[in-house]
Formats: sequence, C-alpha cells, structure tokens
Amino acid sequence: MSQDNTGFRKRADCTPEESLRYISMYFATVDLVSEALGKFQTLALDATTVSQRSLYRAKALEAERDLELLKNQRRAFLQEEAAIRPPSEAVVAESEGRAQALALVAAKESMAASMIGLLLTGLVEFKNLSLQK
Repeated sequence: MSQDNTGFRKRADCTPEESLRYISMYFATVDLVSEALGKFQTLALDATTVSQRSLYRAKALEAERDLELLKNQRRAFLQEEAAIRPPSEAVVAESEGRAQALALVAAKESMAASMIGLLLTGLVEFKNLSLQK
C-alpha cells in the first residue's frame, strides 16, 4: 500500500467506498463550479457598469479554468497518476450541501459575495484532497 503519513493514497490503495466518496465529492464540486459559472455569466449580462461586467466575466473565466483543473485531477486519480486523501462522509455531505445552497442563490449583485465565498470554500476543500505526483 502506498499511503504516506498525510493520508494520501493512489486509487488502487483506496477502498471502493473511499473512491466513491471522492468521486461524489468531485461531482458536488463540479456542480458548485458549474452553478457559479452560470450565475457569473448572468451577472455579467445584467451588469450596469463596465467594471461590474469585467469583474463577472473574469469570475466566469476563473470558473471555466477551475472546471478544467477539476477534470484533470479526476483523470489523474483514475489513471493512478495522482494520490488523494479520501474524504469522510461528512465532508462529502457538506460539499453537496454547499452546491445545493449555491443553486438556490439568485444571480443578483447583492448575492455575489456569498456566491464567491461558497465557490472558494468548495474549491479549497476539494483541492485539499488531491495531490499531484
């Protein structure tokens, strides 16, 4: 077994339940980023100033980049090129809840800060699970 002292393991060293929890968290994080992307695009379209429009277009581009990075991390894990720290059931449930919370947030200027906060928290939590090797 190739587990290090930080709990990171390759897919072959994970139990089926650990792999499933990782994939579940991956999809919850993808849902979170995809939802944020759509909301940033809506905010950019509805922006009343050039600076607002630029900000939300930049946030949408960041979300698109994050989606690609997430896909790469998942592929690396599935192809045994990267190790992960399997999430607990509680962490997966929290991630799924965060994605659902963002889905309920209206794409309004006043809600943008909470959208950004949910997105950043979800991405940081998922990135803490992955270790490129």
